[in-house]
Amino acid sequence: MNTMKKTGFAILLTALIAMVPTSSVLASTDVSFSPTSVSVKKGQTFTLTIGVNPKGVKNYTVKTELNYPSDLLEVKSFTFTSGWMAVAQPGYDLIDNASGSLIKTAGYPGGLSTQATFGTVSFVAKKDGNGSIVLSGDSLTLDANNNNLIGSGAVSTTVNVSTPAPVKAEPVVTKKVEKVDSVVEQETVVVDAEEEVATSTQSVGAQALVAAVGASAVTLGTGNMGIGMLVVILILVVVFYLGVGVGVRRSRRR
Repeated sequence: MNTMKKTGFAILLTALIAMVPTSSVLASTDVSFSPTSVSVKKGQTFTLTIGVNPKGVKNYTVKTELNYPSDLLEVKSFTFTSGWMAVAQPGYDLIDNASGSLIKTAGYPGGLSTQATFGTVSFVAKKDGNGSIVLSGDSLTLDANNNNLIGSGAVSTTVNVSTPAPVKAEPVVTKKVEKVDSVVEQETVVVDAEEEVATSTQSVGAQALVAAVGASAVTLGTGNMGIGMLVVILILVVVFYLGVGVGVRRSRRR
């Protein structure tokens, strides 16, 4: 009878102990990505923020391991938030763009019990396509006893990369000023030619006028050169005899 009582008490005590949760069992640390979706153009850069929420239980060490499509994305840099002390040891600090893996580990002096930013990752989009940045199951959040408190929920960010629209070529603007100069020069040449023609015409006209006046004087308006010459001779004869007559009269008076 006593043996049965002792056995029953032991079972009850074990059950009660099992029902009393420890902080490690109750509290799980959430790791988050922000933003949870990204749409960028090929060649553009974007940042991913990694957050940690211990939910009141001190976390002393956090290790985050990210996997991403290496043909689509490339890590340019990672920056820890102030307060974290980086652990630069093999297996805890890595950027491998060939395999698409990022590992960053850091300790928090005194422990972190409230929500905080762990760090930021800078990615560049290499080509158009779709993919996801995923938190690996090898990630850790350790308490003072090195118990892993990280939650089991999936953490990821979807990425959509598109090709930028082609840039339209600007129309070629012709230099209209040069064309105007050419036209002006051609007009100037035409004007000069017209002036030369006018001058030549005036010269020919003057010569024709002089010739006409000379011909009219020779023909004495008769239009016949022979008659004109005969009239001139008769006039000269009359003038001669008049001159002789005047001379004779003057001699007689003396």
